[in-house]
Amino acid sequence: MKIAIIGTIGSGKSEALKVAREMGFATLSADEINGELLASPKYIALLSEYFKEAVKDGKVDRAALAKAVFSDEKKRARLNALAHPRILARIAEAKEDPLFVEMPLYAEAGAAKFFDVAVLVTCSDKIRRERLRARGMKDDDIEARIAAQDKEAKICGADRVLINDGSLQEFCQKAKAIFESILRNKC
Repeated sequence: MKIAIIGTIGSGKSEALKVAREMGFATLSADEINGELLASPKYIALLSEYFKEAVKDGKVDRAALAKAVFSDEKKRARLNALAHPRILARIAEAKEDPLFVEMPLYAEAGAAKFFDVAVLVTCSDKIRRERLRARGMKDDDIEARIAAQDKEAKICGADRVLINDGSLQEFCQKAKAIFESILRNKC
C-alpha cells in the first residue's frame, strides 16, 4: 500500500512523514528525490537548457531556480514537466509496503494513480505563514509559493484530512491515529 501525504507549503507534510518514519514505516519524499535529481549531472544539463540563470558552474542555484519558477507560471510548468515524471518513476519503483510518500504537488503531477490513499495535511493560512517566516522565508516568497500551490489543495481529491492547527504533540497523535486507521482498514 502506498500512502501519499499531500498539502501546501508550511502545512506540516514533513512532520506527518516523520511520524510515519517513527512508527517504523518506509518513507520517501518527493522533495528529497528532487534533491537527488538536482545533483545529477544529466538532469543539471537538461535544466541548463531551460533555466540558464539557475545553473552555474555545473551546479543548480536553488534560490535562482525558485525565483524563476515562482515568478513565471510557464517556467514552473516546464520545471514540473521535467521533474514530475522522474519523481513518479522513483516512487513507482519502490517496493516497500506500506510506503508513505510526502508528495507536495500530488494533483499537478498526476500522482493519484500511484497511490492507494491520499492524506491531505492542512492548517490555517495564518499558521502556515508563521511557519514559513520562522524558516526564514520573506513575505514575497511566501506569497508567491502559496499562490502557486493553493489550487493544488483545492483539487487534490484527498481520502483523509489531517488538520494541523494545534500543538506538535496533538498533530503527531492525530497523524498516528489516521495512519493506523488507514493500515487497519486498507483505505
